[in-house]
Amino acid sequence: MTLPLDLPVPATGQWRLAEVQLANWGTFDGKIYRLPIARRGHLVTGPSGSGKSSLLDAIAAVLTPDKWLRLNQAAQGSGARADQRSLVSYVRGAWSRTVDDDEDRVVSQFLRTGATWSGILLRLESGTTQPVTLARLFFLRAGGSSNADINDVCVLERSAIDLRDVEPFVRKGVEVRKLQAAWPDAVVTSNRSHARFYARLRSVVGIADETALQLLHKTQSAKNLDSLDDLFRDYMLEEPSTFALADNAVAQFGELRSAHDRVVQLRLQRDHLLRLRDAASAHDEARVAAEKAKDLASHVVGYQHARTLLLATNEAEALRERLVVLREDVATARLRDTSSDEALRRAERLALELGGAEAEHVQRAIDTAEQAARDTEERWQTLARQLAAAGIQSPPRTAGEFAELRRAIEEMIDDTEPETASYEQLQRLFETRAERDRLTDDIASLRRTGSTVPPRLLAVRTALSAHLGLPDTALPFAAELIEVAPRHVAWTGAIERVLRPLSLAMLVRSEHLRPVRRWVEEHQLDGLRLVFEEVRPDAAPPRPARSDVSLLHRVVIADGPFAGWLGGQLSERFDYACVDSPDHLDRHDKAVTIGGQVKTSRTRYEKDDRMRIGDRRGWVLGDREAKIEALVERLIGAEAELAAAQEVAADVERRRAASIERRGVLKTVREQRWAAVDVEGAQSRVAELQHQLEDLTSADSELSTAVQTVAARRSERQASAEVLRAAELAVAQAESEQRRLGEEIDRLNASSREEGALDPEVVTELDGRFRARRRHLDRVGIAAVGQQVVQDLRDDSDAETRRANTAAEAIVREATSFNEQWPAAAVAADLTPSVDDRGGYLDVLDQIVANGLPQHEASFLRLLRERSRDMVADLVNDILAAPREIAERIGPVNDSLRRSPFDTDRSLGLKVKTRHTDTVTRFIADLRAVASLGWTEDDLEAAEERFAVLSRIMEQLASSLPADRAWRRQCLDTRQHVTFRAEEIDPDGHVHATYDSGAAMSGGQQQKLVVFCLAAALRYQLADADDVVPRYGTIVLDEAFDKADTRYTRMALDVFVEFGFQLILATPQKLLQTIEPYVGAVTSIENPTRKLSQVSSVVWDDEVPS
Repeated sequence: MTLPLDLPVPATGQWRLAEVQLANWGTFDGKIYRLPIARRGHLVTGPSGSGKSSLLDAIAAVLTPDKWLRLNQAAQGSGARADQRSLVSYVRGAWSRTVDDDEDRVVSQFLRTGATWSGILLRLESGTTQPVTLARLFFLRAGGSSNADINDVCVLERSAIDLRDVEPFVRKGVEVRKLQAAWPDAVVTSNRSHARFYARLRSVVGIADETALQLLHKTQSAKNLDSLDDLFRDYMLEEPSTFALADNAVAQFGELRSAHDRVVQLRLQRDHLLRLRDAASAHDEARVAAEKAKDLASHVVGYQHARTLLLATNEAEALRERLVVLREDVATARLRDTSSDEALRRAERLALELGGAEAEHVQRAIDTAEQAARDTEERWQTLARQLAAAGIQSPPRTAGEFAELRRAIEEMIDDTEPETASYEQLQRLFETRAERDRLTDDIASLRRTGSTVPPRLLAVRTALSAHLGLPDTALPFAAELIEVAPRHVAWTGAIERVLRPLSLAMLVRSEHLRPVRRWVEEHQLDGLRLVFEEVRPDAAPPRPARSDVSLLHRVVIADGPFAGWLGGQLSERFDYACVDSPDHLDRHDKAVTIGGQVKTSRTRYEKDDRMRIGDRRGWVLGDREAKIEALVERLIGAEAELAAAQEVAADVERRRAASIERRGVLKTVREQRWAAVDVEGAQSRVAELQHQLEDLTSADSELSTAVQTVAARRSERQASAEVLRAAELAVAQAESEQRRLGEEIDRLNASSREEGALDPEVVTELDGRFRARRRHLDRVGIAAVGQQVVQDLRDDSDAETRRANTAAEAIVREATSFNEQWPAAAVAADLTPSVDDRGGYLDVLDQIVANGLPQHEASFLRLLRERSRDMVADLVNDILAAPREIAERIGPVNDSLRRSPFDTDRSLGLKVKTRHTDTVTRFIADLRAVASLGWTEDDLEAAEERFAVLSRIMEQLASSLPADRAWRRQCLDTRQHVTFRAEEIDPDGHVHATYDSGAAMSGGQQQKLVVFCLAAALRYQLADADDVVPRYGTIVLDEAFDKADTRYTRMALDVFVEFGFQLILATPQKLLQTIEPYVGAVTSIENPTRKLSQVSSVVWDDEVPS
C-alpha cells in the first residue's frame, strides 16, 4: 500500500473515533466484536448484506438522539422499503424474510428469539486527554417485538472500559443502579430518556448545538445527496417555526370554530323557529278566523231579525209618509166630488126652469137605464170573472148560451168535492214548527248556561243542585269536562259515539251520593233518562294508553277535582284505538274507525247511524261555540223547512178555498137570472130612452143645450165619485198594511230584546256578507240570503279549521324536528313538541333574536379579529421572512467555504433565491386576506367570507389525508420556498460558473459540489470561528461516492480531509484504490451464511489503537 505523503497529519486534540465494540447487534452474534478504528480514517468494505451498514448504524445508535435516528438510510435510498430496520430488528438479529403460510404474510427470521441483550461501545480519543467511552446497552424480554418493549441504558465514562465489563449489568435486565455504582463518575441514563447523556457528550467533545448531531447522522447517508437544495433543506436547516405556528393556529382555531358553530347553530335554530313562528301565526290567524266565522254564524238569526226590523221600520215610516199623501188625496177627491155634485144640481135646475120637466123625466129614466146598464155590465163582468175562476173562459152573451151554461153547472156541482190537506202534510207542518221551537230553546239554553248537555237534563240538574244547595258545577256532566283535541277534530263524531255512555252521565262525589239518590227516587223525570256515577276519592289513577293511536291521546280533560277520576275511567273503559281503516280493527281488542264503526270486544262490532256521524246537533263534548254554530245552522234550515211546510199547507188551503169558492160561484151562477146579466138588453133600453129625449128637445135649442149640460155634469159627477172611491180604498189598504207591519215590528222588537244588541263589528261584517249575496235586501228574501250566509260562514270556518290543523301539524313537525336536532336546547327550555307549547318555542326564538345570536355574533367577530392577528399574521410573517432568515443562516457557511478552495484559484459561494409555487402564493394570499384588518366590526358578511377561508385553511392544515399533508408541507416548509445556487469565485471576486439544483451537471459533479458544501456546513456546525479544525472530527459515510468517478471521488475526499475530518467509509468493494490513501486501516466484513458476520482488519497506520 502506498501512503500519500501530501495528506495532512490528523490534528492532535481533536476527538476521533478509536474503537467500536458490538455484542448481539444484527448478525454480529454470539460474542463481543472489537474493531479498532484508524485515526487517519477507516474503510469498511464487504459484499452487500454482510453487515457494513449494521456497523455504521450501531455507531449512529449511540451518537444520535432517538428523535432523529433513522437506521440503514443509505441502503433505503430516497424511497422507503418494507424491511426498514429498527432497534428491535437489530437486537433480535433479523437476518432473513420468509413467508408465513398460516398467516399468508412475509415475516422476519431472528437469531435471538428469547430474552436477549445487545451492546454498543464507542471509544473516542483526542490524543491529549483520557479517552471517552460511550456505551448503549439494550435488554429485550422474551416476546418483545417493538421498540417500546426495549429497556436501554446509555453510559458516558471518562476512561477506557470494555463491553465485557458492563455485560453483567444488562444480561438479565438493565440494572441502572448497579451500573452507576460500578462507575460513580459516569453519566448513566435509561429508558429512552437520554437528554443528559447527549448534553454531556456535546460538552465533552465540543459540539455547541444539538442539531450538529442530527447533521452528523444525516451525513451518514450523504450518498443520496445530489443537489444543493436537498443538502440545505434536509441537512442544514431545521424544521421552520411555521409548523409549530400552524399547529398552534389549528389548536386555537377550535375556540373560533366553536364560536362560529354556535353562531351557525343559533342561526339554524332561528331559521327553524321562524318557520315554526310562521306556522304558529297561520294557526292562530286561522283559529281566530274560524272562531270569528262561527261567532258570525251564531249571530246570523239575530242579525236577520234586526235587519228585518230595520226594513220593516223603514217600510212603516215610508207607509206613514204615504198615508199622509193618500189622505190628502182623499180630501182633494172629496172636494172635487162635492163640487161636481153642486155643478150637476145647478145644471138640473136650469133645465127644469126652461120647461124640461118631461125631458127631465125622460132624462132621469135614461140615467136609471144607464145605471141599470152599468150594473148589468158589472154583473156580467163579475159573472165572467167568476166563470174564469171556475175554469170557464167564455161567459154567455145570449139567453141560449146562459141556459146551456146552467145545465153544465148542474153537472159540475155534482162532480166537485173540496180538497183538504193530507195527514202527512199537516204532520210535517207540526213537526217542523216543533223542531224550530226546540232549536230556538236549545240555542237560548246553550247561550244561557254554556253547556252542551240537552236542556232537559240541565233542568233536572238545576232542580237537584238547588235542592242540595250546591252550584251546578258541583254536579257536572262528563261531557262538560271532556273536549276533543283541536288537532283531531276530524275524529269528533267517532269519539262522540264511543264516549256516549259516559258523556251524559252526571258525576256525583261520594259525599253527595245519598241525597242525590233520594231526590231522584222521589221525583218523576217525565220520560227522561238520567245516569249518574259516583266519583270516589280512592279511584284508580289513569293507566298508560295501549297504543299511540289511542282515543286517550285525542281528548283533553278539563283541570279540576274530577280530572283524575275521569282520566282513570277513560283509560279503564274507553282505551279505544282510532284506526284509519276497518282492516286495522283486527290489531286491537277495542277500536273505532273514523266512520264510526266501533269494536267493543274481540268479537263484537257496532255501528249506530241513527244520527249521521257528522251531525253536530247530537254532539255534547266540549266545544260550545261549535255546538251553537251547528244549532244556528240547523235553525236556519229548520226555519226554511218550516216555511216550505207552511207553503205546502197554505197551497192546499188555497186550493180548498178555491174549490169551495168555485162551488159557491157555480151555485151563485146557477141561481142567476139572465135578465140580470143581459147587457145587450140593458143597452137597448138606454138607446130607446135617448131617442125619446131627442124627440122632446129637438124643437128647443136652449132646452137641448141645458139637457146636454146636465148629461156632461152627470158624467163629471160619476168620475169624481170614482176617484173618491179609489182614494178611500188606497187609504184603507195602506192602513191595513200599517197595522200588519206594526204587528211584525212588535214581534221583532220582542225577539231583539231577548237576543240583545249586536256588536257593531258583527253588524258591519254581516252587512258585507249579506250584500255580497244580494245587493238589495227585502223582508221577503232576507231569510234565504241568511241561509246562504250561514253556509258561507260554515264553509269559511271549515276551511280555516283545516288551515289551522295544517298549521298545527307544521308546528308539531317543526317542533319535533327542533327537539331532535337540538335536544339540549329543548330540555333547557322544557319544550314539548305540541301546539300548546308553541309559545315556549317562540320565547326561545325571541331570546335568540334579541340576545343570544347578537351576543354570539359579537363574540365570533371579536375572536375572528384576535385570531386573525394572533394565528394568521404571525404565520404569514414567518413565511414571508423565511427567505431572508435562511440567507442569514447561509452566511457563516459561505465564510467556511471561503476558507477552502473549491478548485484551482476558485472558492465557492452560495446564493439563496426565493421560489414560491402557485400553491404557496395562493396560500399566502389567503392568509393575507384573513389577516387583513380593513373590515368593520359589524361586517358579518365579510367576516363569514374570511372565516370560510380560514376554516378551509385550518381544515387542510389539520387533515391527515396524504394530499393535504403534502399541501401542508409545501405551504409551511419554508425550506421548500427557496432554492440554492453556488457560484465559483476567483480571488478578485469574479464569478466564473454558477451551479444550481436544476443545472445540467454529471452525477459526479453534483456530488462534488454537494459534498464540498456539506463539509463546509459540518465545519461550521462543529468548529468555532477561530478553530482551524473542528474539536470533533469523525464523519461516517455509508456507500459514499457511488456515482462519482475516481477523480471526483478523490477530490471529494480531499475536501473532507482538508476540512479536518476523520472519515469512516463503507463501500461494497468499490473505489478501494482511490479511497486507500485517505484511510489508515480497512475492515472487511463477510457473511456467507447470512446469519453471522465475520470481521477481519488490515492496518497500515501506526496510529491505530491496539
